[in-house]
Amino acid sequence: MNTKTLLLAAALLCPAAALYAQRGPANPKMTALMGQKDSTALNRQLDSLLKTNQEEDLTLLIGYYNAKQNGPKREEIEKLSASKYPNGLGAFDQALNKIYTETDGAVNEKNYNDLMARFSKNPKLAGHKFFDFSRYYTAVSFRNNPKKVMEYLSLIQDTVYKTQAFSYASREAYGRKEYVLAEQLIRQSLNDLAKRKDESSAAYFTYLKQYASALNANQKYAEGLKYARIVQAKGDQKDKAFADTYMNLLVGTGEYQEAFPMMEESVREGRASELVKAKLKDAYKAVKGSDKDFAVFEASLQSSLKESIKAGLLKKMISEPAFNFTVKDLNGKLVSLADYKGKTVILDFWATWCGPCKASFPHMQAAVNKFKNDPSVVFLFIHTWETDANPVKSAGDYVKNNKYTFNVLIDLKDPVTKSNSAAVGYKLKGIPAKFVIDGQGNIRFNSMGNSAAGDDAFVEEMSTMIQLAKTPASLGK
Repeated sequence: MNTKTLLLAAALLCPAAALYAQRGPANPKMTALMGQKDSTALNRQLDSLLKTNQEEDLTLLIGYYNAKQNGPKREEIEKLSASKYPNGLGAFDQALNKIYTETDGAVNEKNYNDLMARFSKNPKLAGHKFFDFSRYYTAVSFRNNPKKVMEYLSLIQDTVYKTQAFSYASREAYGRKEYVLAEQLIRQSLNDLAKRKDESSAAYFTYLKQYASALNANQKYAEGLKYARIVQAKGDQKDKAFADTYMNLLVGTGEYQEAFPMMEESVREGRASELVKAKLKDAYKAVKGSDKDFAVFEASLQSSLKESIKAGLLKKMISEPAFNFTVKDLNGKLVSLADYKGKTVILDFWATWCGPCKASFPHMQAAVNKFKNDPSVVFLFIHTWETDANPVKSAGDYVKNNKYTFNVLIDLKDPVTKSNSAAVGYKLKGIPAKFVIDGQGNIRFNSMGNSAAGDDAFVEEMSTMIQLAKTPASLGK
């Protein structure tokens, strides 16, 4: 899935623990466990809870280990609880996670029906919001099937969350380029707030931005500009993504006088859309009165982009030995960094649950396309920090479904150390994380997070890093 919200993702990583935490005032047993300073007494209490025949005690342990951020121990207790109580909270946790991690809509529909058959009549779970979460994730697992998406979103019971879910699903659809569906979904969120007379809320303006973006994608420029002007009047100058949407709508409607300064900046910064680049000459002519010297003007913008990127990268260039990982590809073949000695290697650490990782993939695909005929350059996409039971399948499905031509490697968690060796070797503190490694096995560049730049800037930056990594000696680095 493309843009799962962190809130929902975090909630579904450990539903049993979350269920425990939401039962009202602080439980004195949990308070006692968390406050126990005597390690011997604490271990005795934990062991006692583990040996009882009460599901509530195992749920207490899950909550405790979750609070202590002891993932392996929490998972161990969750499995034990699910096996002892097949219709209890631990089993509910597993059923929810099946829905959360599944990317095939038809399979997820079966998962959802199984969840409801087993747990909907459990009095401890009556009316719980996780049922609504399961409906959302079932909905967005359907691709190119608007009817099913609407069907499962419409089943959501909580009206406030339902409005939010339509907006989340709109982002999912937009990210998958299902723009007509994205427009339909976000319009529902706007209609919901309008019915509640909540048009002055921050959420309403956020939804207006989404709506304008969807209308822009569907080339409904005049209608989109109408709503974008409402947002623009709020004076939010920090939202670059919306600023680009506003600019594109101006360009689409031929409002060149207002659009031209924005177009010039976006081309210089390498984030201009294809529409902006295609209409730049028309805008130049409209503003200047003729197209005289346009070629010089356009070349200066491109030159400025290249110079700015190279100057910044030269300051960031490093030389550190790269960790020689050994992991498997999607077919189970062992792959090591040493296999690519003499080549420039780009590593991209990611995970299917990581929204920023996936948001950068269209840019990365553009970079892969540029170098696809250069045998001296290799891109490796290392899936790490898995949260689902079958990361090989989920990673492979995601790349295949989105038609990315990536060489995917799987950095599986070691069953003994409970760590991901490649991630540890590169000292990851977060993902996405990208490394450019030269032919001698040295890291020359690294970056964390997702670039907010457009394709042009991203590909130019990646190209410059690769070129600098290929010729480090000439730079005295």
